[in-house]
Amino acid sequence: MPPCRPVMRPRPRSSWCIGTNMAGRPSNRDARYTQVMEALTRTVARFGLEGASLSAIAKEAGMTRPLVRHHLGNRDEILTALQAYVLDRFQQQTAEMIDALPKDRPAQALVDQLFDDRDASDADLIMAFAALTARAVDDPALQRGCRDVVLGFEDAIAGVLASSCQVPEKAAKEAAQTITALYFNVISLSPLNMPQDWVATANRISVNILENLGKTK
Repeated sequence: MPPCRPVMRPRPRSSWCIGTNMAGRPSNRDARYTQVMEALTRTVARFGLEGASLSAIAKEAGMTRPLVRHHLGNRDEILTALQAYVLDRFQQQTAEMIDALPKDRPAQALVDQLFDDRDASDADLIMAFAALTARAVDDPALQRGCRDVVLGFEDAIAGVLASSCQVPEKAAKEAAQTITALYFNVISLSPLNMPQDWVATANRISVNILENLGKTK
């Protein structure tokens, strides 16, 4: 989902913010850092945290090992950077997804977007997130961060369901919890090349949840 497929909005040419040069374009340093972080995320998704060596990240990024180390630092700093990047990225994509929903039948549009197998979901981000959650058992701060992201995702869905279906908050929350669980299950298993109707089944279950939710009004 996050995890979700974001809608990228072009930045106005006249805008300028931290991380851009005076022409409004990202600096070379920031562009390289983003490239390194995306490579780190893909490496963790494929090989786990233990397999995310500087050499593996450098190979994925198409950079030299010293350059990757310059951006990421030592092992502890790599894990800290990954945590910040993945959690922030997930929250950003969630917000962008909700903002992009149409005013007409937003709940149905949300379900269609979450379980649309015609679009490539960011499975690497979810797999990296899963690697972080496994490590969170021994890291209370990381545990809180990962939990807050999932609950924030669930709350965002619940908000859409409550307003779109005009149901009580409790009913919307319960439905959102089920849809959230379905989404994480489907996207985390996508590397296994599940049967073609796998996503369609999750979509159909979620649609049934929406229909039943409408009957609770």
